[in-house]
Amino acid sequence: MKRSPASSLFSKTLSFIHRPRPADARLSSSSSYSVAATGSGALQPSFMAEYLVTSCGFSPEKAAKASNLLGGIASRRQPDAVLGFFKSHGFDDTHVKELLSWHPRWLLLDVEKTLAAKFRALQELGFSQSDITHLVLANPSVINYDVRTLVHKIRLWQGLIGSNDRLVKLFKRRQWILGYSIEKRIQPNIEMLRSCGITDQKLGMIVRYQPTLLTMRAEALRALISRAEAFGVARTSGSFHWTLSVLFTVSVERFNAQKKLFGAFGWSEAEFLDACRKTPAFLTGSLKKLKMKMEFLVNEAGYAPSYIALRPVLLAYSLEKRLIPRYQLMAALKSRGLCAGDHKLLTYMGVPEKKFLESYAYIHELRKRCKETERKKTDGGVATEEKSSKGRVHPSNTPSPVCREERGEGNCWRSLFTK
Repeated sequence: MKRSPASSLFSKTLSFIHRPRPADARLSSSSSYSVAATGSGALQPSFMAEYLVTSCGFSPEKAAKASNLLGGIASRRQPDAVLGFFKSHGFDDTHVKELLSWHPRWLLLDVEKTLAAKFRALQELGFSQSDITHLVLANPSVINYDVRTLVHKIRLWQGLIGSNDRLVKLFKRRQWILGYSIEKRIQPNIEMLRSCGITDQKLGMIVRYQPTLLTMRAEALRALISRAEAFGVARTSGSFHWTLSVLFTVSVERFNAQKKLFGAFGWSEAEFLDACRKTPAFLTGSLKKLKMKMEFLVNEAGYAPSYIALRPVLLAYSLEKRLIPRYQLMAALKSRGLCAGDHKLLTYMGVPEKKFLESYAYIHELRKRCKETERKKTDGGVATEEKSSKGRVHPSNTPSPVCREERGEGNCWRSLFTK
């Protein structure tokens, strides 16, 4: 009897559904499994379900489902060997449960030929035992690769990022990154970026901060490069790699919305584009945050929008942690005659926190007063308002924010003049 096309299609669909997943197929077709795990006297799935509950911490429901994948296990010796290997290499019960929940068929792996061989390869690549634990937890797929492929992938990323510590952090943040083909995706993208004049040092920065650029489809990366060039940033520019990283996170629609926002503050299109080329990082801020920063700098601090357009780095700073507290501190010091001279906004906003504290004499004077006050309190003296030799008043009956900062209790100086 001739089968109808619909019946044939239905049969093919069923056949596809019952095929194993690619990772499982790759493992089951290799010699990774222990011979003892595939004997004719296999244990019943009900036994394996109980084993997964008592030895691996599975719920009965998950254990019943996973046990159907483990029908080839002939004795406890095989799964016990796998569990023992993981626990002897720094994986606790929670880690083992997490890994086996995703990959229950790992209980079928040959410990010596598969697990031990791959862990030795990682150690030879310079990873400590704790590094390997973090690496496998973040990227369980490393167990599924053959040793040669695993070493090839790891060495490429090591060469780009420069250290195993950074590499482990990268793999924790980007658990999918090892899954991309080196030959078909990563290496071609590296060559494309190098053709744009991006050096290996800058490639390392891309890997640390925006590794997705290396995993994009080739046509998408080419389009991003064209967009950056149309943006007015030359390939020879030292900031070309940063521009690519920023534009990757900023859609065309969002970019146009930002242009409209700054236009409402009086920026021309030319000013906006010039600001973007100078400091592309400010584009990563949300529309709400960018609006709040402009309103503060224009309405409260009193700076013209054109002044900010020439110094767009101001828009890349945190409003709550830098712009507001530093401006209010400087304003308070000037109003009390504690800060002479003309201190430019960009100068005192741009310096790092430590240098900001060390660059002004009044900070040292405040520290001196705080220490003196704290000493007198320790000696049992009565806290009173004390006047310095210059006649300025320091409220010694209040625990000093600057002193708390020196004890590592946070950037408490901000509260000194902003209450």
